Amino acid sequence: MEGLKPKIEELLYKPGPLANLLAKAEKKTGLDRLLLCGLGVTFITFWLCLGYGAELVCGVIGFLYPAYESVKALHESGREIEKRWLTYWVVFAFFHVLEFFSDHLVWWVPLYWLVKTIFLVWCMAPINKNGSAVMYELVIQPLYTKYHANIDTAMDKAATKAGGLLEKAKEKVKEAADNQKSGLLDMAVEKVKDATSELNLKTD
Repeated sequence: MEGLKPKIEELLYKPGPLANLLAKAEKKTGLDRLLLCGLGVTFITFWLCLGYGAELVCGVIGFLYPAYESVKALHESGREIEKRWLTYWVVFAFFHVLEFFSDHLVWWVPLYWLVKTIFLVWCMAPINKNGSAVMYELVIQPLYTKYHANIDTAMDKAATKAGGLLEKAKEKVKEAADNQKSGLLDMAVEKVKDATSELNLKTD
């Protein structure tokens, strides 16, 4: 725990929106930012345990900070930091898909949203072996290595089929447009003929 405290303090004092917000909170309350964060974590933990709005809180925690750091990484050229957040989003998406197909987990896993939030915080933690790195190495990378050739083949076939369907649709649209144009032209010719006939009758 003692080794973890300096890392937390380093993160809390690191220049950025979080540090600015904590500085303002320190000034208004007179409390240390480490204590403020502890109180905030306790409050959020109770909120997640109660369940009311827990899904929203979990979603905000899992998205807001990583999204900000990802945008910042795109503007600051650094391969390692980009790789870190790309790995996070791959794990986040993988977990989200699993969650979609096992929706009933929410109802029978005790304190599901608290557990998920802790997992996401572990995934975004600024350490070498965070949740994203571990999940990628143990689960996603082996699955990718095993199935990526089949997935690539299926995607190529799907792309080819979609391209063929688009070409057919394009031809159908063009054919319909040509038919409509031809129909309009025939209608215009008929109108001209009718107008000419009426004019000839009036002249006679």
